[in-house]
Amino acid sequence: MSVKARRVPSYRLHKSTGQARVIISGKHVYLGKYGTPESWERYHRIVAEWLNCESGAIFVTSQDASHGPSPTIDELILAYWRHAQAYYVKNGETTGETGNIRAALRPLRRLYGSTKAVQFGPDHLELVRQSMIAADLSRKVINARVSRIKRMFRWASKKRFVPPEMYHGLKAVDGLLRGRSNARETEPVKPVPEAHVKAVLPHLVPQVVAMIRAQELAGMRPQDIRNMRTCDLETSGDVWVYTPRTHKTEHFGHIRRVAIGPKAQAVLRPFLKPEAPDAYIFSPEEAVATLRVKRRENRKTPLTPSERTRKPKRNPRRRPGRQYAKSSYENAIRRACKKAKIPHWAPNQLRHSCATRVRRKYGIEGAAAVLGNSLGMVAEVYAEANFQLAIDIMRELG
Repeated sequence: MSVKARRVPSYRLHKSTGQARVIISGKHVYLGKYGTPESWERYHRIVAEWLNCESGAIFVTSQDASHGPSPTIDELILAYWRHAQAYYVKNGETTGETGNIRAALRPLRRLYGSTKAVQFGPDHLELVRQSMIAADLSRKVINARVSRIKRMFRWASKKRFVPPEMYHGLKAVDGLLRGRSNARETEPVKPVPEAHVKAVLPHLVPQVVAMIRAQELAGMRPQDIRNMRTCDLETSGDVWVYTPRTHKTEHFGHIRRVAIGPKAQAVLRPFLKPEAPDAYIFSPEEAVATLRVKRRENRKTPLTPSERTRKPKRNPRRRPGRQYAKSSYENAIRRACKKAKIPHWAPNQLRHSCATRVRRKYGIEGAAAVLGNSLGMVAEVYAEANFQLAIDIMRELG
């Protein structure tokens, strides 16, 4: 028999006193002046505590008291956010990690923003995590966000904003395990069926078609194919070597190289730019220009006089960029999937398709060599042999 979901009590105004209140288990709990951020924060926290309490009885923890010189959670988040904006920078631009940090700290601020940081403990972190479960986030996303909250307190302990033992206490909150929590599980990333790849190609511009084919053949990450420039390619051998100027693990000192075989070379060759080696090989500007020429050629009615004299806007709101962004590449595939009436798939699945194809013939070591993984071995010792294996495989399959 299923358990009926408990109704969340409303945030209300107590007219005679002007205070906000919430009624839980028949008890009126006053939250402070109606409409203030502090009253809303206390409301969210008390409701979350009540929903997390199996007995349904309300309990108010000690964090409601304010004492001591310690910064509040809000102040700590602001200080850490300034640190993150300066620290998570690559090639002069902030990385996507800043957005991940923002999303991770949002429920913490919502529940405990005005709480003194020194009063935040493992039980409060578990309540923040429970609010993420209630928001229907997946288990892996929740674990990653909780880890980022812990990372903030580790930084705070180094800066002496909080006592060192506080971070060690938060470390006691283990990550959620598969099947051991109410968090939603997600399916692992799977290869894209070849039929689904072929189905979207007629609905895409030539640049995106080439990106998909080259990424699938060489096992690249989406970031690698979007960042490819002619100057990053060593084309003197029968197997080209692509060394991205930036990649996922460069801050660990790793060197990323991708072997590109004859099939992928044939896909890439029409888009190379020896006259502008620093320009991105695949450009939305060129894709839009190609699309407009094609539409003009396929036009059945002649241009009207006003269309002939129309001048392009000097500062249009939306202008195609010189490089494909993560979202634009993914959105192009998503729209094509919708037009082809097939299930949506993501660019990163193409990398898994390549890994599956290589592993079937050359085993897991061959797949690791092509993808740039080290199988847990010492990368400095095995890098050359691993990459030579990748070149041999791509000579035949790529």
